[in-house]
Amino acid sequence: MSRLFANIVGQKLAVSLLTRALEEGASHAYLFAGPPGVGKADAALAFAAGLVCPARGCGTCDICRRVQAGLHPDVRIVAPEANEIRVETIRDGIVPDAPKRPFELESRAKVYLLLDAERLNEEAAGAFLKTLEEPPPHVHFILVTDRPERLPSTILSRCQLVPFSLVPTPAIVDDLRERLGVPPARAELWARVAAGDLSYARDLASNERARRQRERLLDLARDLPEAAPLDLESALDEIMGTIEIRAAERAAELEQERDKRLQWVSNARDRAWVEKTYDELLRRQKRRQVSLGLQTVVQVFGGWYRDLAMLAAGAEEAVLNRDRIEELRIFALADSIPSYLAAVACARRTQERLRYNVDARFALADMFLAIKEALT
Repeated sequence: MSRLFANIVGQKLAVSLLTRALEEGASHAYLFAGPPGVGKADAALAFAAGLVCPARGCGTCDICRRVQAGLHPDVRIVAPEANEIRVETIRDGIVPDAPKRPFELESRAKVYLLLDAERLNEEAAGAFLKTLEEPPPHVHFILVTDRPERLPSTILSRCQLVPFSLVPTPAIVDDLRERLGVPPARAELWARVAAGDLSYARDLASNERARRQRERLLDLARDLPEAAPLDLESALDEIMGTIEIRAAERAAELEQERDKRLQWVSNARDRAWVEKTYDELLRRQKRRQVSLGLQTVVQVFGGWYRDLAMLAAGAEEAVLNRDRIEELRIFALADSIPSYLAAVACARRTQERLRYNVDARFALADMFLAIKEALT
């Protein structure tokens, strides 16, 4: 069992609850709730592997590996399209499919994994509730969300809560050192910068483009108060371009993976299933990369002004961007603390806006202007 959840860091309560469920018998529905970047989706796939695997989650068999890769026919992954999960996805997909027995003979169960479950629209939530109330005995639902309060109470009451929390800095440091071989000082820096977001810490530790992007965003945040309108337009072009490049890189990786897998598939039906599954995975991962890229922009900007406020208030030990401490000391002014906090609030409002179907470039442009106004 420990191998199944080996990639889940700093979530002892969640892992304990899930391990016990696999050993003693699982409920029909679970709600994985907590902040972004802390391993909820990875834990959901690991748990799904345990539910489907004949050995209750050995973590090493072909079934476990395929489930955790998102490539098993008895684990259906549902994600928002255009920022919402629509009723058609539930009514035409889950509702007629759930009563059917598992596709593979070895599978113990069928699992439906709903990512960003809070984005079920009203009709979809109503349609889903009917199946959730009386699920077939071989079916399990896993709802993953950063915002459980946005789900209807009728759905919440029918799910067992599995709480996730921000990953403690020491746990992130240990993970980066042991998993990626990051030197202690660098591991400490990335862990502080990530502020509990394990996914972002791993990205910074392993991806040079992510590190360059962070440096550039910090420069933009520093220079924003004096930036001219043309500078802002240029910055937006650069930011959106970088986000698209990273999404394209992830898509290219998945396409290569798909092509390798197809080399070993001769049956026409299996080939069609692999192609369809990878197409869905590609769309999902591209949306995820764009979403993560936008959230990173907001996080870095908010972090810069938060650090200025901390330094101006005399709380230097609380600074996240320790590698920029000299610059922060130069720019931090005690009488500007309200302005810095207003800038942080702008970033948080933008983060909330980006969760909905808004024009991302327009939302970031609004954030830049609002921060400039707050600081001048």
